Amino acid sequence: MQIVLRKISDARHELDVVRKDGRRDRVECETRSFLVHDLLHFAVESEAGLSGGFWGNLAKGKTLAELNDRAGEAMMAAESEEAALVERVVSVLTGAVKGRTAEELVTQLVSHAPATGWTPPGWLTAEFVERVQERMRRLLGHWKATPYRGEMRLEWPDP
Repeated sequence: MQIVLRKISDARHELDVVRKDGRRDRVECETRSFLVHDLLHFAVESEAGLSGGFWGNLAKGKTLAELNDRAGEAMMAAESEEAALVERVVSVLTGAVKGRTAEELVTQLVSHAPATGWTPPGWLTAEFVERVQERMRRLLGHWKATPYRGEMRLEWPDP
């Protein structure tokens, strides 16, 4: 599946999902609210090798409308526990983009997990968070280098 992000302006971009069978799903987004979140999903899901998160569900045929409530409820209600796991991890790792250290973020997750009845997955380590941070640095650099009306293309493996 191809993920195409078109830069309309500093404030707006278009997300275009192009599936292997040629079906497309497109939405215009407000960049400040959605770009970092969507790229963080990409970084977390790809670094963890997960196929049941936002991008994996799109690759499996779900539509942007089905998954794009932005409150996370659609992902939490998705058929897989993996979707809920990804949404939880992405929520906390938003701090990784804002300069918090990998150790701080993992400590936060681990310390709050018992209160919420959640067990962090074994792959959620400081090293994993550092890989996500590096992936985000590259993705955001790519986006910043994308000219207006230009495209940033990402590949997501087909299921």
